[in-house]
Amino acid sequence: MEKILEWMKANKVATGAIAIVATIVIILGVLLAVNKNYIEFSVADKSVVEIEYGSGEEMSPVTAVYRGTIFNQKGTKVEVSVEGQVEYDKLGEYELTYVAKHQGVTGTSSVVVKIQDTQAPVITLVSNPEHYTSPVGAYQEEGFSAIDNYDGDITANVVAEEREGKVYYTVKDSSGNEATAEREIIYKDVIAPVITLNGGQNVTVYVGGSYSEAGFSAADECDGDLTAKVSVEGTVNPEQVGTYQIKYTVTDSSGNVGQIVRTVRVKSRVVATGDKVIYLTFDDGPCAYTQQLLDVLDRYNVKATFFVTGAYPNYYNMIGEAHRRGHTVAIHTYRHVYKEMYASVDAYFEDFNKIRDIIVQQTGVEPWLVRFPGGTDNAVSKVGMSVLVQEILARGYDYCDWNVSSGDAGGTTTEQGVFNNVINGCSRRNHSIVLQHDIKKYSVNAVDNIIEWGLANGYTFKAIDRDTPLVHYKPRY
Repeated sequence: MEKILEWMKANKVATGAIAIVATIVIILGVLLAVNKNYIEFSVADKSVVEIEYGSGEEMSPVTAVYRGTIFNQKGTKVEVSVEGQVEYDKLGEYELTYVAKHQGVTGTSSVVVKIQDTQAPVITLVSNPEHYTSPVGAYQEEGFSAIDNYDGDITANVVAEEREGKVYYTVKDSSGNEATAEREIIYKDVIAPVITLNGGQNVTVYVGGSYSEAGFSAADECDGDLTAKVSVEGTVNPEQVGTYQIKYTVTDSSGNVGQIVRTVRVKSRVVATGDKVIYLTFDDGPCAYTQQLLDVLDRYNVKATFFVTGAYPNYYNMIGEAHRRGHTVAIHTYRHVYKEMYASVDAYFEDFNKIRDIIVQQTGVEPWLVRFPGGTDNAVSKVGMSVLVQEILARGYDYCDWNVSSGDAGGTTTEQGVFNNVINGCSRRNHSIVLQHDIKKYSVNAVDNIIEWGLANGYTFKAIDRDTPLVHYKPRY
């Protein structure tokens, strides 16, 4: 300013003009001293910007302007740099700091970007139009799923609560957003009552004997005991050989019908005298020689009957194999220890049930035929064999003894001896049920020659079935 005034004096500028300029200069100086320069950002400092996860939205670009409070109020746009980074695919708060510099002035502005999830998960209910809940039962869940846009599958977090005829479903995601759904339970009785037969579904009686109804009961899930409402159709003529069916039917209050049929076979005790038939039967296996025996039978396409035991666990698979090859698999005993199994009725059936269960496991079929160890007329049982016979028949099983013995359980210890005993016994009759033991190798070795002899002499070999006239010994007591 002093130089300006000196210049004006040197050039003889009028004193009045000099005074005016001096005044202006002074004013400008004052204004410059008062003027404040700053940098202004397009986003406020310390502000929070909320962005919804998955929306595709991102933080808008931030701009900055260099301004003065008096001069350059319109401002000059300046370059902005940013410190920090936002992960848009991850919930959280991210701080960004924007920096701008111009003519010695530095400006900063901090922003918090909040990536948030405010969307509730979605519960989807599976609904089966054929699904009903018993009026006296609990609802059986049909199925549901829960999906969240951030957490993904959160089905495992769903809480289901049954009350007042409905099921209420609730789930929260990791951000606390809650979803609910409800299902109305459709109550309807669609379960038929169950009829249980005393004595089993298969019963055998013999001509000249008698048949009497063993009894039954009926129960329904909703109605309870319906035994009194069971109707019974069918009759049995114990004087006439044949197969008879007794049908039991009951209907509950919802119209559901329960039904079961009992099959009663009336059989003759008289052995057929027409066709010449040999029934080869093998006790006490399966064992190490059973595979050989099965292969021999296959070679001649001969079917046999196996009264099996549980004595050799390593060969249980042979029970299933015999069944698959078309042979009859029947019950003999689990342990074959007379003093234990014949100690009482309960002891007998404890042993009986064990081998029956093994047969079912291996074949998938419930056996129907039994051979008492030692025969029906054995003298070692502490229980009257007539009692066991009656109980076996009442439970729907039948039993079979033999009328030709190979002797392999006694004094015969050679292949030739077994062969001789069998053909001598079979040659005296047309209907032979032969007793052998597949745990005796020499007895198994004799089967080839027995079959060759039988076929050469007009015999047919068969497995015992429900139509076979069985041999029944008379119990001693």
